[in-house]
Amino acid sequence: MRSKYQGFTLTELLIVIAIVAIMAAIAFPNMSQWIASRRAAGQAEQVANLLRFARGEAVRLNLPVYVCPAQIKVDGNPDNYCETEYEGQGMVAFADTNKDGGYTRDTDIDLRTVILNAKDKEQLCYLFETYDFNGNKQKNGNKPNNCDEDKKNGNTVWAFYPNGTFGHAAATDGTFTIGGGFVKIAVTDAAAKDEDDNTKASRASILLIDSSGRVQKCESNATGTIAKLCKYKDE
Repeated sequence: MRSKYQGFTLTELLIVIAIVAIMAAIAFPNMSQWIASRRAAGQAEQVANLLRFARGEAVRLNLPVYVCPAQIKVDGNPDNYCETEYEGQGMVAFADTNKDGGYTRDTDIDLRTVILNAKDKEQLCYLFETYDFNGNKQKNGNKPNNCDEDKKNGNTVWAFYPNGTFGHAAATDGTFTIGGGFVKIAVTDAAAKDEDDNTKASRASILLIDSSGRVQKCESNATGTIAKLCKYKDE
């Protein structure tokens, strides 16, 4: 006896499509948040690796090594080193061969570049702040966010010295604060505009640079002063 095969009815197909649509609507926000969080975490790790590399090169080369903002050109190469108006575009590390406290093309040694955001396409926001050893935010040298155009020019020039010390300033020709506590770098999703529901905080990855230039990524099990610093925003 020949078997008789039947396909799905139109009603059954519509029910399946409706179930899939409902599941997708539930899962999409969580998936979007996960993707944004992974993007921020990946970028934070690149910045951390840049800082660790700069600290090591300062000792190896026996020269001051600076990390500072830079413009990222269309071809992906850096330009206009340590110009604070380009905070949020890119970061560069260079060895100050002539020890003049600034970048001199064809003289100083270009070490490494990290692209933070493509030109005219900001996917990530960067929070740069300075704190004392007790975790109290310093009044000067803070730039709340590169996505807020009214709040730029923070302490986003960092110096690593051959003797293991670390300093931060608003410009390479400024006075560096040496061993003065912590620098906090928070990376989060630029599309998260609403801070009331802690969306930015939930998607953020946070780095801390201590007074000797060592960088660490904030973990959920942090305690004491570190736990205080590891919050995206001060309470």
